[in-house]
Amino acid sequence: MQYFKIGNILFNIEYKRIKVLRITVYPPDGRVCIFAPINTADDAIRNFAASKVQWIEKHREKFRRNVKAKNQLKNSEIHFVWGIPHSLQIIEKAGRAKVSPDDGILTLQIPPGTRKAKKQEILDKWYRRLVVQAAPPLVKKWEKALGFGIKKIFYRKMKTHWGSCNSQKKTIRLNTELAKKEPVCLEYVVVHEMLHVIESRHDKNFYRLMDRYIPNWKIIRRNMNH
Repeated sequence: MQYFKIGNILFNIEYKRIKVLRITVYPPDGRVCIFAPINTADDAIRNFAASKVQWIEKHREKFRRNVKAKNQLKNSEIHFVWGIPHSLQIIEKAGRAKVSPDDGILTLQIPPGTRKAKKQEILDKWYRRLVVQAAPPLVKKWEKALGFGIKKIFYRKMKTHWGSCNSQKKTIRLNTELAKKEPVCLEYVVVHEMLHVIESRHDKNFYRLMDRYIPNWKIIRRNMNH
């Protein structure tokens, strides 16, 4: 079992050399991960998760409030582009909306009167294009290294996962929010999801593969989740 859902909560499972089950909710999007001792029964993991639902929802709501308070889409607000902080500059001008980063400034040019939801949509689409451009060369690079091909890459803004893999269909899905992280994070997620074609579970063999191909993956994961 790699992941499962209880209500609207998606639980990602990682098997480790630990003695007891533990759970972590990561900011800013409330991603939930259960760390389980190797060979823990699926029912035990599900029961543990069910006992923590109220605690999880409490923390996720706190994260949502913090994100809402910070992300007002106003001038001088900080937005990250490939891990580099940029100060948002909004320019109202007739014509087509566009986004352009330059020397620490992220310019969002929009028609006068554009609402906040539309501004966010414009930014989201721009971040999506960055990932769409950057991901295919990385996939090709790792197809050669791993010895198999990926049939299709899907792109989506996700709240709880950086990526996912359909091992049978050999497809991967990437979170477009990765454009806000350092480029090495995108490569880490690409490799992580591609390795699930070989090993679908987060088990001992999977982490052995991660150690082999991305030796510093633990550091990358820790940095991108904080």
